[in-house]
Amino acid sequence: MADIPTVTELLLPLAEVDDRGVRADDGSRSSWRHHLQQAADLAALLRLRLDPDRPPHIGILLGNSPLFSALLVAAGLTGLVAVGLNPTRRGAALRRDVTHTDCQLILTDQHPESYGPDLAPTGTPVLHTSSPDFRDELAAFRDTPLSVAAAEPEDLFMLIFTSGTSGEPKAVRCTHEKVAIPGVMLAQRLGLGPSDTCYLSMPLFHSNAVMAGWSPAVAAGASIALRRRFSASQFIPDVRRFGATYANYVGKPMSYILATPER
Repeated sequence: MADIPTVTELLLPLAEVDDRGVRADDGSRSSWRHHLQQAADLAALLRLRLDPDRPPHIGILLGNSPLFSALLVAAGLTGLVAVGLNPTRRGAALRRDVTHTDCQLILTDQHPESYGPDLAPTGTPVLHTSSPDFRDELAAFRDTPLSVAAAEPEDLFMLIFTSGTSGEPKAVRCTHEKVAIPGVMLAQRLGLGPSDTCYLSMPLFHSNAVMAGWSPAVAAGASIALRRRFSASQFIPDVRRFGATYANYVGKPMSYILATPER
């Protein structure tokens, strides 16, 4: 690995890993090898829909799911740029986020009526990932050869919006090094490794989950356990169910967890 790591370099060793990977609160699980293959299939589908003369920005309007993680993997391996969209934003606010980040496509697992009226004025194509049409289209790219685009530490990996406490949210450029370095640092500092399971319940469209949750898991070659949406009441049951040994958090949700009845 180079002195300054890239997300690409962190992901590549996982391409042959079959004994650990990504799990979700719906009971699904896949090995890292399979997860990277899913990312390759997704990237192939998305590339065909992109205008090569525009930045390859992919809007992600999803809860924490294996698909969200696979899109991050696709960004790390193929040069796509993930754009984390906040699903609680609606109307003009959501349209502003989409146009501000020049999204070429948006992926959502919500019913078309949920975001259709909000997004239609942008003219940005929306792929509904839970629809039969999307599943059929993705199936056509099954087992796409894993193709890796060389990345430099300063290359753009993701656009993440600020919380917007002092005005409209701003899209922050998160480069490969900005994501990979904290992942490596936290994995080393906390002694994370292949036997660990990292529990991610903070939303993946925020920097905390990506830089302090997803990236350390990738850097450590650990497993990931995903909670679609944070739940204080399910935090401890999830930790026990998944055998989680690490979790990232921000202050307020932790206070909710500590306020739940002891069990």
